Amino acid sequence: MAGQGLEGLQVIELGGGVSAPMAGKMLAGLGATVLKIEPPGGEPARRRGPFPQGVPGPEASGTYLYLNTNKRSLELDLTAREGRATLAGLAERADLLLHNFTPTEMEARGISYERLSGRNPRLVMLSITPFGLSGPYRDYAANDLTLIHGGGWGWIIPGKGAPPELPPIKPFGQHVLVHAGLHGLVAALAACRGAAQSGLGEHIDLSVQETVVFLLGRHFSIYSYTGQTDKRTSPTLYEPMNFYPCQDGHIFLICPEQSQWQRFVKLMGEPAWALEERFSSREQRSGNAQALLKLIAQWTAGWKVDDLFHACQQERVGAAPVFDFPQLERQEHLLAREFYVEQSHPVAGALRMPGAPFHLKQPWWRPSEPAPRLGEAARDAASLFAPLPELAGNGGAGQARKPPLAGVRVLDLSWVWAGPHCTQMMAMLGAEVIKVESSSRLDLTRRSRLQPPGMEPGHNLSAYYNQINQCKKSIGIDLSNPEGIALVKQLAESSHVMISNFGTGVLEKLGLGAEEMQRINPRLHVAMISAFGQTGPSRYYMGYGPLISPLAGVSAQTGYADGLPQDVGMAYGDPNGGVYCAIALTAALWAGLRHGAPGQVIDLSMWEAMLCTGFEGWMNHALGNPPYRPMGNRDPVDAPHNVYASAGEDAWVAVAVSDQAQWRGLCRAIGQPNLADDARFRDAPARKANEDALDALLGAWCAGRERWEATRALQAEGVPAFPVLDTKDLQEDPHLLARKCFTNWPHAEAGLRTMMGAPWRMAFTPNGNGHAAPLLGEHTDYVLEAVLGLSTQRRAELREAHIVE
Repeated sequence: MAGQGLEGLQVIELGGGVSAPMAGKMLAGLGATVLKIEPPGGEPARRRGPFPQGVPGPEASGTYLYLNTNKRSLELDLTAREGRATLAGLAERADLLLHNFTPTEMEARGISYERLSGRNPRLVMLSITPFGLSGPYRDYAANDLTLIHGGGWGWIIPGKGAPPELPPIKPFGQHVLVHAGLHGLVAALAACRGAAQSGLGEHIDLSVQETVVFLLGRHFSIYSYTGQTDKRTSPTLYEPMNFYPCQDGHIFLICPEQSQWQRFVKLMGEPAWALEERFSSREQRSGNAQALLKLIAQWTAGWKVDDLFHACQQERVGAAPVFDFPQLERQEHLLAREFYVEQSHPVAGALRMPGAPFHLKQPWWRPSEPAPRLGEAARDAASLFAPLPELAGNGGAGQARKPPLAGVRVLDLSWVWAGPHCTQMMAMLGAEVIKVESSSRLDLTRRSRLQPPGMEPGHNLSAYYNQINQCKKSIGIDLSNPEGIALVKQLAESSHVMISNFGTGVLEKLGLGAEEMQRINPRLHVAMISAFGQTGPSRYYMGYGPLISPLAGVSAQTGYADGLPQDVGMAYGDPNGGVYCAIALTAALWAGLRHGAPGQVIDLSMWEAMLCTGFEGWMNHALGNPPYRPMGNRDPVDAPHNVYASAGEDAWVAVAVSDQAQWRGLCRAIGQPNLADDARFRDAPARKANEDALDALLGAWCAGRERWEATRALQAEGVPAFPVLDTKDLQEDPHLLARKCFTNWPHAEAGLRTMMGAPWRMAFTPNGNGHAAPLLGEHTDYVLEAVLGLSTQRRAELREAHIVE
């Protein structure tokens, strides 16, 4: 009988914490057998919390409970010869080994791809490390705080013209570690598919810092195109785009299109101030953002959040309540989509947890089995993995290595950022991505004002579009014309994947719905990304990336200590949804190859995907604790854990301590070794209780030192520390340059521009192959001729009729 999803994929997970376990959670949910190898006493997430009613216990940590569903646990000492021998034996039958040990920890545990693949050439290894396996910073200590700020994300948070005297902050949670696991998994699944065809494995070097930079999208490329750096004090590209007070909470409003502003003005009753010249265009509103904020706030203050949310959405105006987790548990839309899953854990008891980040037509996602107790697989670990099956392809020994998704064709109907983030990763992994677009319905990112000064503005010069559409082909097709729709259907016949992020119902109105496209090609995998999903009472509501963090509880926990919700600095819902979609699609491609599975249909709600990423706040609520409040850069558990002003203008350094060895190292670095035994700071609970005093002490030390000087002194003692970098810093950084993570492909109109490439390096597959983002319709003739086989005359007829461009 044909398998389902990732059944038959055999995975070893090493390390702990967040990044590798998040990748393992997704694999186990989709059907893979995941054996989690933990050190004696268990991995660090067991001690992280949150705990039921705040009472610690290694089997009841919310972080561990969420990240390790559907797995098995084996306790093994990899620093001992016997433990390494057991691991080597298990790896002989594994398809994938994923870990998040540092290079030094890898060496101490004998984790070597060369050694392990010598006994299993088909093995794929995913190594997730803070700064990669090479480069000047490879051995730097790091955590979520230092990597967010060292990757440039913190520099733009909270945005919206924040006061410059306040520090950059982080979104609450472990977001960049989650994304390291998710982005690394996309590459790993693609490599597993390639190994199933060729018999040749791969070693993937995934840098968390580079993952953060990759997430920045336009916020990274703006410097290369304009010479300016985006920062937390910068105005927004359009207004309104902010939080507004209501009678019973806050609402987030956004109007990126002029027509939406006009509808919003009508909803407000067309007050005289809204018709003034200073608010007449997007540029005018952005230039008068503070005045607009106050005037809109006076109006929203008379509304209840829920009433205003529905009123805005009925007028097609972007709006989102700022939900906390008690409110999220009651949301009718999430309940109607059966998003939450009930689980009974032997120690933690009954739990309601976030379910799958996507709905699948073929029901691959497993019911949520509780996270395993430590070492529960000791008796049957040796028999968990079956012998590896015969190759699905013809084998690749002696042949030139190709990218793992070579031969896969993606029909890309997506626009803005969510879908393009997904398809860019697939393109960087070797897929042929054909982007369908039109000047009559121009991609919002092509209309961006982020264009090089001194050049005539045009549709091909957007820093935003050109960053997130590298390595793709563009065909211009008018989808309002039936003949244009017919061309898309012809393309679907030879495609493996179709993806869109139109509003719910739009594809069906065009005649391009999933059912119709799979009638044309039953093996076609169809992915649909939307804010609210394809079902449920709010499915027709509109959504943009910035609306998702407020909806999913992230904004309610992010901000300064004043308690007001803050933005996370970018349209975070878009790349977050995009990477989950890429995981579903690469899993579907593997399943199609391994099991002959039919075409999958993926319904991804960006709201639900963000709830999966921001799991820490949810688990705190589910375990009976009061909601976390905004705490800036601080952490619920660790201290010190903050960003400190250093010498220079708007210069900052992030510092974090998570164990006693790091604490003693910090005390040595600042020249106060005896401070390690001070009763106020002796252990983690004491440091947390006296965090204000600790911050004052460390702030005084940092204030007199240049940010890199402070970083190097702390890193020399093994303390996670890193400067807060902007995009100029990133593009000039010696480590990132040594890692060759930037692309500098010449663009036909924009010329040579530094763009961010993939956050991973393949050991055996060529890295950096590709090309700059396409001009609008640059590959129309190629696609019509080489893919569809149309004659010169027919192509000319289509152009003359303006069906293609």
